[in-house]
This record gives sequence, structure tokens and C-alpha cells, in this order.
Amino acid sequence: MEMNHSEIKDLDIDTLKKELEEEKNRHLRTLADFDNYRKRVERDAERRNSEAKRAILLDLLGLHNQLEPSLKLVRDDSVAQGLRLIYRQFIDLLAKNGVVPYASLGQPFNPEEQEGLGYVETFEYPEGYVAEELTRGFKMGDEILQPARVRVAKRGL
Repeated sequence: MEMNHSEIKDLDIDTLKKELEEEKNRHLRTLADFDNYRKRVERDAERRNSEAKRAILLDLLGLHNQLEPSLKLVRDDSVAQGLRLIYRQFIDLLAKNGVVPYASLGQPFNPEEQEGLGYVETFEYPEGYVAEELTRGFKMGDEILQPARVRVAKRGL
């Protein structure tokens, strides 16, 4: 069976349309693959940045844990005033980075937010409530960055 010129032309056009459609599909898959790759790279970079920021903030909280108690030990008023100013700036810097203290004293002991370091015999707070805060707890968003270190009330005998 011999094909005429018109039939050959139609066959070539059909073949070209099919090849063009296949090439279009490969192109769309490549674009989708690249978009997925770009999103994965962005997520990984964001995760690494977040982990680095978290590590720095944890180091700063270690410094805070040394600075806060020292405010109570300074007897010279001008030195104490200067330290309080530095401390306020320090707390503001933490807050600017999304790190805020949370209340523990007088609250029911919560092992998800507080690290219990013992008991205090007292009638000032109900048993099982935080009676003493040794170091303040801090959150970044909903995440506990540093648990409060506390002593829990226990009824005296």
C-alpha cells in the first residue's frame, strides 16, 4: 500500500505533535523537580539557621543564669544600677529574638516546663507547687528553650 503525499504529511504532523507533547511533559516534570529541589534547599537552610540561632540563644541564656543572681549580690548602688541597666538590655535583646521568660513561682509543678531540683518545706505554697525558682525558664514561641529550675513545695512536719 502506497501512501500519498497528504497522508505522509498528516503522519509527520501527528508524530511531531506526539513528540512535542512528550517534550512538553518532560519539561513540566523538570520544572516540578526543580521547584521541589528549591523548596527542599530553602527548608534545609531555614532549619540550619534556626538551629544556629537556637544554639546562640542557649549560650546567651547560660550567661543570663550567671548575671541574674549577681544582681542580688552587688552592694554598691551605682554598680547595681549599672548591672540592672545591662540586665534590662539583655532581656530586651532576648525578647527581640523571640525569647521570653515564663512564670513558674506559685504555679503547679509541670515537668514539661520545669526541672525539679528538690523540695522546700513550706506552708506558703500548696504542696506540688513551685515554691522557689533557682533559674528562670524561657520560651521561644511555643518551644521551651530553657526549663525553669525549681524547688517544689512540700508540707513541713
